[in-house]
Amino acid sequence: MNIVTISRLVGAYGDIIAAVVARRMGMELISLAKVHELAQSCDPEYMDACTLFETEHGPTFFERIFFDRPTHTSLFKALTYQEASRGNVVLVGRGAQIILRDVPGVFRARIVAPKQLRVERIMERYNFSKDEAEDFVRKSDHEREGLIHSIFHIDPNDWSLYDITVNTAHFTSGALADIIVQAVEKIEKVPDKENVQEILKSMALAKKIETLARKKMTSAVARHVEIDAEPGGVVKISGRIRDRKDKERLNKLAAEYPGVTKVVDDLKVTDLSFSY
Repeated sequence: MNIVTISRLVGAYGDIIAAVVARRMGMELISLAKVHELAQSCDPEYMDACTLFETEHGPTFFERIFFDRPTHTSLFKALTYQEASRGNVVLVGRGAQIILRDVPGVFRARIVAPKQLRVERIMERYNFSKDEAEDFVRKSDHEREGLIHSIFHIDPNDWSLYDITVNTAHFTSGALADIIVQAVEKIEKVPDKENVQEILKSMALAKKIETLARKKMTSAVARHVEIDAEPGGVVKISGRIRDRKDKERLNKLAAEYPGVTKVVDDLKVTDLSFSY
């Protein structure tokens, strides 16, 4: 089982390379159509956030006021864990390299190219003028980085997020796909791949519950709540919440969620009211 994430700059041919890697390794490419399907399956109240997940267009300054919330971080993580848990997949963009960075055996690649070369490629592909292509590249870079910063508060250019960074300036897409395939084949293998899949399914379950909690109880109440899960449906709730009623409500919500067999409560109540 292999899981590969491809992060790319517009015009760097990252989407083409991802498709070639998937084909050569017999893996499923999580295509735009699949991402669209995921977005459409979202709760109606989160359709705007799921549209961001689908298009990778980051929020404007005013939109960020609404989207910069823990709820959406949990939602994006749940969708990514869900797809990764299937195994043998290539995930393109959408912060997958950040969400899966602590999962054993995940290979994370970054595809880059000089800005001027990317502008030339966009001019050729879309028949844009130079000014139009430069504007397109600038906006795309800004929006993608803005989305990652808004949701994950991390710089996607941080080299430590990747196992390999490749520059497409002097290589064909096929040659770079070969390099990535070889690197994936040589990465340290996980001895128990089925266990990794079960862990990813559990992480998806945890983040789905976390998303629901922050929806039902609002992010203001459940902002500092963290939900983890283990294979077998064991869910652990930790962090802080404001009062005992909210704690009881959260435990009930988790216990009733499909697939949960047991709830371990490690939640701290931070009621600051005083009696005289």
